[in-house]
Amino acid sequence: MAAEGGSTRFRILSIDGGGIRGLIPALLLQELETRLRKQRPDAVLVDYFHLFAGTSTGGLIALGLTAPENSGPQPRMDAERLVDLYRNRGPEIFQRTLTRKLRTLGGWTGPKYDLDALRAVLTDELGSAQLANALRELLVVGYDTAAPGPHFFKRWQALAAPEENPSMVEVGLATSAAPTYFPAVGLDDAAIVDGGVFAANPTIAAVAEALKRTTEPPAPLVPHDLLVLSLGTGRHVDRYSEREVSGWGKLGWIWPRASGPPLLEVMFDGQSRSAHHWAHMLLNHVPGQEPDEEFGHGPRYWRFEPDLPRPTGLDDASEATIDELSAAARGMIEERAADLDALTTVLETEGRPAA
Repeated sequence: MAAEGGSTRFRILSIDGGGIRGLIPALLLQELETRLRKQRPDAVLVDYFHLFAGTSTGGLIALGLTAPENSGPQPRMDAERLVDLYRNRGPEIFQRTLTRKLRTLGGWTGPKYDLDALRAVLTDELGSAQLANALRELLVVGYDTAAPGPHFFKRWQALAAPEENPSMVEVGLATSAAPTYFPAVGLDDAAIVDGGVFAANPTIAAVAEALKRTTEPPAPLVPHDLLVLSLGTGRHVDRYSEREVSGWGKLGWIWPRASGPPLLEVMFDGQSRSAHHWAHMLLNHVPGQEPDEEFGHGPRYWRFEPDLPRPTGLDDASEATIDELSAAARGMIEERAADLDALTTVLETEGRPAA
């Protein structure tokens, strides 16, 4: 289902935040890559997208898929290696010593984790590449508490200004610095935390970045030129009645419940759903017609995200949770097989992006 009136000139892969739940988009990307390799055995995802965008764990996926192998034209990671990272190294990242648990009172008086384990994993997986070395355009989302304001790590900016060219490892640490989980990351005068505080779903940020292009081909672009694949990390949000919510004060809104503090859940869920709605209306909707009953099924905007059977913490890397996330991903892949077939066909018929 290619866009009406011609091919899609600019293709975007956007991945949400969600900690260990990044296993879900990694598994869907593995399925997509497997389908593409039926036509071309050496296919990798950088062959099919112009821009990779991500927040938090989605930023790590975007970095992994675009980090070069030994400064060459091939990526260090394919989707299968991403899946292995979540399954095998997730528990390594989310480990705490008893000393740290006691010192931070379980995360109440300081971040639950330090950055050492995550830094070691990212160094192994991303190597020594810098942001400017990314094989495709890259947009990784953070928030600078020192500015304050949104902070976007962009390949084109790093190419234009060497002073804005951090290592991919530092970018990964910054976008992963979820408040209460990891400490902020200092880069020059900035203090970067997880971009999920304002853009857990970075799809609209990625669309805006594409539409801002003026000189780099293909440019200029209009929404009609875009194809966006947006991947969520699974959704489970508790429901609260008016009777419950109306009685909450400060403590009620921030007190952890099954899905987390209600205030954060409302903010994250509202932002993600809004981005999904806006992207569909901007890219798929035909003006003058009634909106589709289901959003995100093409032809220009595709969204994949399963519902989860229970709340899953960002740092719950237990074997049981890994199995549940894998099952949710498999269910989504089976349910959306026709959409994956159509999307694969579109990607196979489009030209390879210029480096």
